[in-house]
Amino acid sequence: MRAIFIEKPHEIKVIKVLDPIPKGNESLIKVLGCGVCGTDSKIYKGETLASYPLIPGHEIVGEIVESKKFEKGTKVTIDPNKPCGVCEYCREGKIHLCMNLQAVGVNRDGGFAELLSVPNDLIYEFNKDISIKNAIFAEPLSCIIHGLDLSNFSYTDDIAIIGGGAIGLIFSILFNRFSIGGKLIFEISQEKIDFIKNEFHFPISHPENFNDNHNFDIVFECSGSLTGLELAYSLVKKGGKIIDFGVTPKGMKTRELEPFQIYSQEITLIGSYINPFTMQRAVKIINSNEFNFEKLVTDEGDLDEVKEYISANKKPFLKAAYVNK
Repeated sequence: MRAIFIEKPHEIKVIKVLDPIPKGNESLIKVLGCGVCGTDSKIYKGETLASYPLIPGHEIVGEIVESKKFEKGTKVTIDPNKPCGVCEYCREGKIHLCMNLQAVGVNRDGGFAELLSVPNDLIYEFNKDISIKNAIFAEPLSCIIHGLDLSNFSYTDDIAIIGGGAIGLIFSILFNRFSIGGKLIFEISQEKIDFIKNEFHFPISHPENFNDNHNFDIVFECSGSLTGLELAYSLVKKGGKIIDFGVTPKGMKTRELEPFQIYSQEITLIGSYINPFTMQRAVKIINSNEFNFEKLVTDEGDLDEVKEYISANKKPFLKAAYVNK
């Protein structure tokens, strides 16, 4: 089969590799599609935790080819994260903080390939009518649900979202349904601002154009940048919360956060990391067909084309995806 292969940071190519052979507790899946995540680019650059060499890709939708558990032809997605179950954090119920966490597309081969073999306990079923472009959002949606859980948001909270990419827009789509509080997206790209206004009709502003003294109960940082986190810090109200959702490169630090302000204004800063026990809810939301996530996929291609997005030679407008036609 063909697959995108990262030998080590900054070395990526599309090659032919042997088809995976499923073990007794695994199923063989034909990959139908896989979303390109910012984490994939960070894996390519060596900016996050990963094991090399590696076939990346963790936002996966596929079809069962061979399995002792699932019927052939079943459309499925993968929860990429496999905790050990025996470390201190697993036994405290904090499986996402597992000391021995393994992840499809990060520590074991992932979805930027024609075939994939994964443990059965990581597989979740879709309804047959779910489109590939909707289905690839199951994994990011499961992470977003964890962020929502951590925020403990009230339906009347005023909410700011930093970053008008696919993740920020999914947060906005959900809040548009579940919250009556004020909502505002902050985005620096004027092209994206115009697109979001026309396609989604969400309130959105460039940070430099926001001169309102109103602050927000909860700020979700989705840009994965230090400037985004600093902006979130400037927008949160006293007693409010910042949910640090975007993935900044490891080792990057900010000097702009003032501990005294966090202390004296009782600001809560919470990191939101992956998706403990939330994939079932994400699949249920997508199976409902109540939300149209597929229009967030603005760029798609085969393995050769998607490789260019992972290596940052090309940049998607919102979301790039590998579609195995």
